[in-house]
Amino acid sequence: MQEIEFLNPVILPAQMLEERVWHNGLCSGCRACIAVCLADSLVYDHEANHPQQVNPCVDCRACLVACPRLAENMERTSSADIIGSYLKIINARSKKSSSRQQNGGAASALLAAALDEELVDCALVMGLDRWSQEPHPRVIRDSSDLEKTAGSKYTKNDILESVKELIRDPQVKNIALVGTPCSVQAVGLLRQSDNEYAAKLASKVRFLVGLFCFEAFDQQAITKIERAIGQPSWRIDKMSAGEGKMTVVLRDGSVQTIPLQVLAEFIKPGCAACSDFTAKLSDISLGGIGSAPGMTSVVVRTQEGMGLFKIAEEMGYIESWDGVKVEEIEKVGKIKVKKHFT
Repeated sequence: MQEIEFLNPVILPAQMLEERVWHNGLCSGCRACIAVCLADSLVYDHEANHPQQVNPCVDCRACLVACPRLAENMERTSSADIIGSYLKIINARSKKSSSRQQNGGAASALLAAALDEELVDCALVMGLDRWSQEPHPRVIRDSSDLEKTAGSKYTKNDILESVKELIRDPQVKNIALVGTPCSVQAVGLLRQSDNEYAAKLASKVRFLVGLFCFEAFDQQAITKIERAIGQPSWRIDKMSAGEGKMTVVLRDGSVQTIPLQVLAEFIKPGCAACSDFTAKLSDISLGGIGSAPGMTSVVVRTQEGMGLFKIAEEMGYIESWDGVKVEEIEKVGKIKVKKHFT
């Protein structure tokens, strides 16, 4: 992969990100630049919704390689093809049921197989504070803990910041990482790079699992949801966005819906720069669009993804059928592109 060329050698990488990404409202909040920063120069500013430099930059340029919102990187990762390259598209679901699983629970089944078969040392997923409904990165080392993290999260995507400590842990050789398209783009860019600091992160990710994503919301959206349903956040059991509405399932099993238009003011600004609906640079992508009821649409993209899927099948963790409605995935993906780029 050809690295980004500096237009002005006096401008350091963090300054370039500040000028071309952060101050233009393009930051996705993925934290990839923070994860790969050799000098711990960057921290995330939650009020500004982008990183900021707090320590001197050593000009390693890894952050420039990782950022999915730099124009040069967007050119490398974007394409008109909604689904992207793949080996197989199939319906799948976990053979172990859970009340918090969504779309068949295929993600949990795949991660459980990777952990139980010791294909990875840990899985990095988004957990959830079930009192406040605020997501947070969580390192899973035992498959029995996966059920606690099941379900979709819509207000944070900072999964990559936690990779920083895992990179430095000599006991962690291989990770299964689950992320939305922006995080997947960042790891995909790192995988393509010959930057030595970028390679440290990329080499740890054995399985990159991508999630279909239309857009994400600021955490303030939870307050709006509380008011709309007349219930405190701790009563929410799970949420699911689709077909123009947010479906909220409460702990007592009752269901309420909110038009997504009500939450439009909380859409993260950086989402407007994303055309990737299906996480095309992942090893395997998962989503609820196009699948049979109670199942997951699984897009197997690489030999690594195929190997993981087959192992999960052979272990009896997952079952699959043909019949994914690819046209439905393409339809939603095109709506995303139209919304953000026209």
